[in-house]
Amino acid sequence: MGMAASGFSQNQATAEKQAEVAQLPYHELVKIAQSDSSQNKAEGQLTFVLASNNQVPLDQIVLTLQLKKGPMSLPLDGKGHFSLPFSESLMEENPLMVSNQPRGSLSLKFTLSVPEMGKVEPPKVVDGKVKYQQVFQSLVKFKQAMKKVDTRFGEDGNQQLAVQCVTGAGGLTVHLKFGSRKLKAAADGTVWLLYDARLFEENPDISVPGGTEFFLRPVSPGKLKEIKKQ
Repeated sequence: MGMAASGFSQNQATAEKQAEVAQLPYHELVKIAQSDSSQNKAEGQLTFVLASNNQVPLDQIVLTLQLKKGPMSLPLDGKGHFSLPFSESLMEENPLMVSNQPRGSLSLKFTLSVPEMGKVEPPKVVDGKVKYQQVFQSLVKFKQAMKKVDTRFGEDGNQQLAVQCVTGAGGLTVHLKFGSRKLKAAADGTVWLLYDARLFEENPDISVPGGTEFFLRPVSPGKLKEIKKQ
């Protein structure tokens, strides 16, 4: 009984100590790699760039993949690059990547593949009208890409994108099921539209002046409040 209790305490202490260091499950690393435009899983290797939030020199950071058969060292180069193998067997095992640094002290850098900001693919205008879904297709693609690494991106109250419609002096009219809604252009000849899931599902027509251009823009919290008042 005494030996069993002693062994339990040792295992518990080891688990508590491990929980204090920066670590990530293999599944999370693969999830990050799936969002990284520079990754190619077909080559059997996933590559990342590690950075210390506490300015710890890279040569003092140790990474290991805790495999069932024993730890695998993941050496860092002078710029923080490191690689680990990709395989279905590792996906099944889902080992932890463990560091010798405190929890929350390390960051992984990656390149996210998302649609470019700026002018969006021109929606098809028929008889002076365009479909709501076409206006917001680039914004939806951007949100879907971002949600791979931030599941709350773009939620109500956390929206950071809008479509800027450059109409000139004319405004827009959104033809809803139960009546139309007119939106006047501001002094600079633009109308801002925020994504609305309900309207995206309804997909109403929007009357637009000839030559209207559409841009996907990041917007500040202050700008969001201004848009919502229109």
